Amino acid sequence: MSSSPGASFRSLYRLRRPKDFQKVFSSRQRSVDDLFLFLFEKNNREYARLGLAVPKKYIQRSIDRNRIKRVIRESFRHKKHLFTGLDIVVMVRKPVENINRKQFDLVLDKHCKKINKCA
Repeated sequence: MSSSPGASFRSLYRLRRPKDFQKVFSSRQRSVDDLFLFLFEKNNREYARLGLAVPKKYIQRSIDRNRIKRVIRESFRHKKHLFTGLDIVVMVRKPVENINRKQFDLVLDKHCKKINKCA
């Protein structure tokens, strides 16, 4: 399976260390709705990085948590050029298993526009 060069999601684009997550969690820059909390902070790099927080508390089944993560990562892959120099953490705030893909994409697009405007 091949992908286009701009659509990859290498480890370079992931927040991995607790220190990096903590820096974003302490940020005051955010985009919030009923389902998601997007936190973002400048990272002094030439690329954006993404971290995900999808708790078992809201989504019990791992298959559902993994699907949500895949959708968010895919959206980020296609829009990462808009977020150059940002670290972003996406937190799920409520159960979202029943939301369809089209609704999901609309919600994520709304947050992406707000982040892009604020950053």
